Amino acid sequence: MKALIETPSLKIYYLITFIILFFIGISNVNAQYANAEISSGGFSFVPAFTDTNPNLIIYAGTGNKGLISAHMVGNIRLSSMNPRGFIFITRAKIINKKFKLTAGIHLPAIQIDEDFQVDTFFAQELIASYKLSDHWSLSSMYLHGKGRNNDLEINLMTFNAQFSYKRFLFLTQLYLLDLDHTYGLAENITYKLTKKLDIRGFANSTISNGDFKWTIGLLRHF
Repeated sequence: MKALIETPSLKIYYLITFIILFFIGISNVNAQYANAEISSGGFSFVPAFTDTNPNLIIYAGTGNKGLISAHMVGNIRLSSMNPRGFIFITRAKIINKKFKLTAGIHLPAIQIDEDFQVDTFFAQELIASYKLSDHWSLSSMYLHGKGRNNDLEINLMTFNAQFSYKRFLFLTQLYLLDLDHTYGLAENITYKLTKKLDIRGFANSTISNGDFKWTIGLLRHF
C-alpha cells in the first residue's frame, strides 16, 4: 500500500522538478523571465479561489515581446512542500497597437490536492487592454475552463484598472464567475523594494457570499 501511495507522488515531484529547472534555466536568455514569490497565500486566476495558506509561487516564461509567448505559474505548499498546482499558458497577439488583444490557451492546468489526487483542466482566454496614459491602463479578461478528468466548468470575466506611480503598482479587479453566482472585488498592490525584490499585497472581497481574504508576499526576480 505504501508503494502505491509513493509512486504517483514521486512522479509528480520528478515532473515538477524538471519544469522548474527548465523554466529557471531559460531565464538567462533574452526576453525570458523567472520569478519566485514566498507568500502567505497562493495565486488563483479566480480571486475567490486564492489559497490562504503559505505558498511558494513560481512564475516563468518567454516574455511578451514576440507574437507567441509561453508562461507558467506554479504553486507549492510551504507547510508540506507538496505541489498545489501548475498552469501552462500559450498566448498569441491578435492586435498589438495602443489597443491590444491576445488569445491564449491553458494546456494543461494541473491541480493537486493533499492526497496527490490530480485534476487537469483545459481553458481558453481572451485579454483586451488599452493604455490611457503613462500611469493608467484598462483591461478585461474572459476565461472559460473545463475539467478533463472532472465535471468542473467555469466562465470567468474580469474588468481591471491598473495605476502605476514611482515604485507602486495598483491593480483593481472586478470579477464575475458563473459558478455559484460568484462576484467580487480584488486589489493587488506591488511595491518595488529594489531592482530584484518586490513586496506584494493582495486583498479580495467576495461580495456574493461576504468572504474576505488577504495575502502578502515577497517576490524575487531572477
